Amino acid sequence: MKMKKFLSVLIALFVILSSTYAVSAAELLDTTRTVSLNFNCTKPGYTFNVYKVATLDSTNTSPYETKYNSLIPSVSDKILSGKTADILAALDAIETMPTSAPTVDTFTTSATSTTKTVSNLAQGIYYVRAVNYPAGVKSVTNSVVALPYYDGSNWVYSIDEVNLAEKVVDDVPDTHKSITNSTKDNENYTDVSLGDTIDFEIRSTTAGSNSMKLGSYAVYDDMSAGLTLNKDSFNVALLRQDGTKITDLDNSEYSVTVTSEGESQNTEFNVALTHAYLQTDEFYAADVYYTSVTYSAILNKYAIVGTAGNPNTEQKLVYSNKNGVTDEVEANTVYVYTYAVKTNKFDQNGKTLEGAKFAIYATKENAEAQKNELATGTSDGDGKVLYYNSKGEEMRFQSGTYYIVELEAPSGFNLYGKVIEITIDAEYGDTFVNDTYVTNCPKDGYASVDVKDTALIVPQTGGYGTVIFYIIGAVTFVAGVFFFISRKKIKN
Repeated sequence: MKMKKFLSVLIALFVILSSTYAVSAAELLDTTRTVSLNFNCTKPGYTFNVYKVATLDSTNTSPYETKYNSLIPSVSDKILSGKTADILAALDAIETMPTSAPTVDTFTTSATSTTKTVSNLAQGIYYVRAVNYPAGVKSVTNSVVALPYYDGSNWVYSIDEVNLAEKVVDDVPDTHKSITNSTKDNENYTDVSLGDTIDFEIRSTTAGSNSMKLGSYAVYDDMSAGLTLNKDSFNVALLRQDGTKITDLDNSEYSVTVTSEGESQNTEFNVALTHAYLQTDEFYAADVYYTSVTYSAILNKYAIVGTAGNPNTEQKLVYSNKNGVTDEVEANTVYVYTYAVKTNKFDQNGKTLEGAKFAIYATKENAEAQKNELATGTSDGDGKVLYYNSKGEEMRFQSGTYYIVELEAPSGFNLYGKVIEITIDAEYGDTFVNDTYVTNCPKDGYASVDVKDTALIVPQTGGYGTVIFYIIGAVTFVAGVFFFISRKKIKN
């Protein structure tokens, strides 16, 4: 019996203690306290505004309640729903925040500024919005923080850290230039002759997104004076990640602007997508990965021969977002190499000869038939022969084997009389060393050959030699005179 009474007392005591504990665990709201937010963002170039969008209010009469009251009427129902995702979506849809939702602080990130504490705030709901960001940002998830809030046992007045960097999807695009018809099967260089066409492609990854459309997107190029830009060759297309084409852009959707050009000087130009096109959804479609800008150029008479080559440099990809924030990415340079041929003309004693005419051919058959010459040249006072095409331009040659024929010898000398084979040997490496891809080529870019002519010797017949010609002449003269006198006597 005593045991039953003891258990009854023990149970009653437990109930009393439990009730006391439950009451003491329910912390009361302290409306006099301020709240604070702590932000962290390790990505530089972002500016966040903190807006107050609701207050926390309590009633003093029945029905008693503590609730958040919206400062923006259009989102009141979302705030009353208590669903954070719905509240955030409604706030993000507002293009310009109304004055009824004041900005309480601003936070701009940099390499040395990655954290921010906003304190002494009135109780309510705060909206953290990215108002500026780098140009390559594809999406930013903004934040909504309600303070204080009840966590089931206590009121929480401060958020330890809002990691804003985790809410950002950014991507720095890249760009790359290549030669698509290289004679050396290498996208970084080619080896061609005067008048040959070189095809180029600038392939760049896209930036921005449907929610973060770009303001501008352009590639810039600097072409060597030895290359003549074909302004009618441009084409812009959208590609998938595997390089397959999605669509060609209409020429109204991009512009080509030549900013510098002229004979014997570099050509600078840019290709830019129009602002109107960048506001469409096509550029930001899920399968669009690259833009492709293709165009061509022709090797001209100003082309540099030898290891220096003729560079074509994609200077940069420049892009900006809707806020006008601009960023750029540096690109690469590709090279066009070419060579020349020189002939040195001497007599049998090693003295230079002037006035010897030569032609150069692509094939031995053409050289033997003396047809379809690539260029011709005549030795100067130093015996040097340079080769010029029909336009009077000094010829540039792709590496390989060519054939030379002496067409005319200087007065008093014999022609060489045979086809001369000359080879332009050029070797390349896959790495750019000492400012070139060329590992071996003719000195100064000129392949040369020496040709000697012998003095012309008039053949002699032997015996009486030339005396016989004088005798025949004298006899002919005497016979003529005798015939003339005879005719005169007959008439008389």
